[in-house]
Amino acid sequence: MAMAQVVGRPRLDPHADRRALRAEKAELLRWRRLLRARLDLAVASFAPPETLGAMSWDLVPAAQLCLPLPQVLREIVTLDSEDDRVGMMHRLRELDRSLADYGMALDEALDECTEDLVAQLVRSDGPPTRAQGSR
Repeated sequence: MAMAQVVGRPRLDPHADRRALRAEKAELLRWRRLLRARLDLAVASFAPPETLGAMSWDLVPAAQLCLPLPQVLREIVTLDSEDDRVGMMHRLRELDRSLADYGMALDEALDECTEDLVAQLVRSDGPPTRAQGSR
């Protein structure tokens, strides 16, 4: 697994580093959402959710007309291509744990980068004001 940051690498542009780390974090979160969604689908193929509308048909009768047929919903969440669904669920959980570890490394790198930015601001007596920037 790649590390989020090369140890000891001098930060030439902490702002650019921080932007890159935040973009990487956003992609990581997207991948983790996708893995979790895939895991939810794998679980649903073993234990599908209850039929929608069965518990509330008398409370919102008009809304029942908006619901798709239960078999349509079940078909869309059923996984056909995987023979070993339990193995796939284990692999998905393993991948999610790996991504979580990578996320912790990204968080540490983001914290360090933020500390570098704050230290840089302190050394330069704060951010430039409009008057200083226009000279």
